[in-house]
Amino acid sequence: MNKRVLIVDDQPGIRILLEEVIREEGHEVISVGTGAKALEQIKKIRPDLLLIDYKLPVLDGPAVLDNLKEQGLFIPSIMMSGLAEEAEAFRQKYDFLIEVLAKPFDILNVRMMVNQALQEGSNQV
Repeated sequence: MNKRVLIVDDQPGIRILLEEVIREEGHEVISVGTGAKALEQIKKIRPDLLLIDYKLPVLDGPAVLDNLKEQGLFIPSIMMSGLAEEAEAFRQKYDFLIEVLAKPFDILNVRMMVNQALQEGSNQV
Protein backbone atom coordinates (compact mmCIF):
# COMPACT_ATOMS: atom_id res chain seq x y z
CA MET A 1 0.00 0.00 0.00
CA ASN A 2 1.31 3.44 -0.93
CA LYS A 3 2.16 5.77 1.90
CA ARG A 4 2.20 9.55 1.80
CA VAL A 5 5.45 11.33 2.68
CA LEU A 6 5.83 15.07 3.18
CA ILE A 7 9.32 16.50 2.64
CA VAL A 8 10.11 19.94 4.07
CA ASP A 9 13.44 21.51 3.13
CA ASP A 10 14.34 24.98 1.90
CA GLN A 11 16.96 23.56 -0.50
CA PRO A 12 15.30 22.53 -3.79
CA GLY A 13 18.10 20.07 -4.66
CA ILE A 14 17.54 18.09 -1.47
CA ARG A 15 13.77 18.04 -2.02
CA ILE A 16 14.17 16.78 -5.59
CA LEU A 17 16.62 14.05 -4.57
CA LEU A 18 14.43 12.83 -1.71
CA GLU A 19 11.30 12.97 -3.87
CA GLU A 20 12.95 10.73 -6.45
CA VAL A 21 14.24 8.20 -3.93
CA ILE A 22 10.95 7.92 -2.06
CA ARG A 23 8.84 7.73 -5.23
CA GLU A 24 11.08 4.88 -6.44
CA GLU A 25 9.95 3.02 -3.31
CA GLY A 26 6.35 3.39 -4.48
CA HIS A 27 5.21 6.11 -2.11
CA GLU A 28 3.36 9.34 -2.79
CA VAL A 29 5.54 12.38 -2.15
CA ILE A 30 4.66 16.00 -1.52
CA SER A 31 7.42 18.53 -0.87
CA VAL A 32 7.48 22.12 0.31
CA GLY A 33 10.17 24.64 1.17
CA THR A 34 8.87 26.23 4.38
CA GLY A 35 7.46 25.26 7.74
CA ALA A 36 4.30 27.29 7.14
CA LYS A 37 3.61 25.45 3.89
CA ALA A 38 4.28 22.18 5.70
CA LEU A 39 1.54 22.95 8.22
CA GLU A 40 -0.86 23.80 5.37
CA GLN A 41 -0.11 20.50 3.62
CA ILE A 42 -0.41 18.49 6.83
CA LYS A 43 -3.96 19.80 7.30
CA LYS A 44 -4.81 18.82 3.71
CA ILE A 45 -3.13 15.45 3.29
CA ARG A 46 -2.24 13.98 6.71
CA PRO A 47 1.05 12.37 5.68
CA ASP A 48 2.18 9.00 7.01
CA LEU A 49 5.72 10.35 7.46
CA LEU A 50 7.28 13.80 7.73
CA LEU A 51 10.88 14.46 6.68
CA ILE A 52 11.66 17.95 7.94
CA ASP A 53 14.78 20.09 7.97
CA TYR A 54 15.92 21.38 11.34
CA LYS A 55 16.80 24.87 10.09
CA LEU A 56 14.13 26.50 7.95
CA PRO A 57 13.45 30.19 7.42
CA VAL A 58 10.78 31.77 9.66
CA LEU A 59 9.19 28.57 11.03
CA ASP A 60 11.89 25.96 11.65
CA GLY A 61 11.57 22.20 12.12
CA PRO A 62 11.13 22.25 15.92
CA ALA A 63 8.48 24.99 15.63
CA VAL A 64 6.53 22.84 13.17
CA LEU A 65 6.80 19.84 15.50
CA ASP A 66 5.68 22.04 18.43
CA ASN A 67 2.64 23.05 16.40
CA LEU A 68 1.80 19.42 15.60
CA LYS A 69 2.18 18.43 19.24
CA GLU A 70 -0.13 21.25 20.34
CA GLN A 71 -2.74 20.03 17.85
CA GLY A 72 -2.39 16.43 19.02
CA LEU A 73 -1.02 15.35 15.64
CA PHE A 74 1.68 12.76 16.19
CA ILE A 75 2.97 12.17 12.67
CA PRO A 76 6.10 9.99 12.61
CA SER A 77 8.92 12.39 11.74
CA ILE A 78 12.54 12.35 10.68
CA MET A 79 14.47 15.57 11.25
CA MET A 80 17.28 16.31 8.80
CA SER A 81 20.13 18.57 9.79
CA GLY A 82 23.68 19.62 9.14
CA LEU A 83 23.68 20.20 12.91
CA ALA A 84 22.63 16.66 13.80
CA GLU A 85 23.99 16.75 17.35
CA GLU A 86 21.99 19.89 18.08
CA ALA A 87 18.86 18.44 16.47
CA GLU A 88 19.30 15.15 18.35
CA ALA A 89 18.37 16.94 21.59
CA PHE A 90 14.79 17.26 20.32
CA ARG A 91 14.23 13.48 20.28
CA GLN A 92 13.32 13.60 23.96
CA LYS A 93 10.83 16.41 23.40
CA TYR A 94 8.82 14.73 20.65
CA ASP A 95 7.82 11.07 20.97
CA PHE A 96 6.93 11.05 17.28
CA LEU A 97 10.43 12.21 16.21
CA ILE A 98 11.77 8.80 15.34
CA GLU A 99 15.11 9.69 13.80
CA VAL A 100 17.61 12.49 13.19
CA LEU A 101 19.28 12.30 9.80
CA ALA A 102 22.67 14.01 9.51
CA LYS A 103 23.39 16.01 6.35
CA PRO A 104 25.03 15.23 4.06
CA PHE A 105 23.27 11.89 4.08
CA ASP A 106 23.78 8.52 2.46
CA ILE A 107 20.85 7.97 0.12
CA LEU A 108 20.74 4.23 0.83
CA ASN A 109 20.46 5.02 4.52
CA VAL A 110 17.59 7.42 3.78
CA ARG A 111 15.76 4.76 1.76
CA MET A 112 16.13 2.23 4.58
CA MET A 113 15.11 4.76 7.26
CA VAL A 114 11.99 5.87 5.36
CA ASN A 115 10.86 2.32 4.60
CA GLN A 116 11.40 1.26 8.20
CA ALA A 117 9.52 4.29 9.54
CA LEU A 118 6.59 3.67 7.20
CA GLN A 119 6.46 -0.03 8.05
CA GLU A 120 6.55 0.67 11.80
CA GLY A 121 3.80 3.24 11.35
CA SER A 122 1.63 0.61 9.62
CA ASN A 123 2.19 -1.81 12.48
CA GLN A 124 0.91 0.74 15.00
CA VAL A 125 -2.45 1.24 13.25
